[in-house]
Amino acid sequence: MQQAKSDWYAVICDDQLSLDSPGIYEWRLTGIGVYVGKALKLRRRIRAYPNNVRRMLIGLPWHGNAMKDYRTIHHSLRRAFDESLPVAVVILENCDAGVIAARERSWIAQRRAEESAGGPAVLNSN
Repeated sequence: MQQAKSDWYAVICDDQLSLDSPGIYEWRLTGIGVYVGKALKLRRRIRAYPNNVRRMLIGLPWHGNAMKDYRTIHHSLRRAFDESLPVAVVILENCDAGVIAARERSWIAQRRAEESAGGPAVLNSN
């Protein structure tokens, strides 16, 4: 059984940003694409994704529910892990909880525009 090592991805956070605050993050999977997300506590959310890859590796269902499948980002992270592709999660910004959904939508729209111009695929659902 394959095990996920703790160092298979990098966390990139500018010194002026905090992992203990609400904010917007982006998973960057070389050769696969990007995924933008939001979290009220960035540190906890960032740990959840590698934990889902670990759960996939040992055959556990998503959130303990065998009726639900892992999301596209989880399968993409698993692929990057299996293929030893460079992976980074980048903290894009900290923001107030009241505007977090709008900020996430703004970043996704920006990444979709970049994708249309030849940039990496956006892994967020439409």
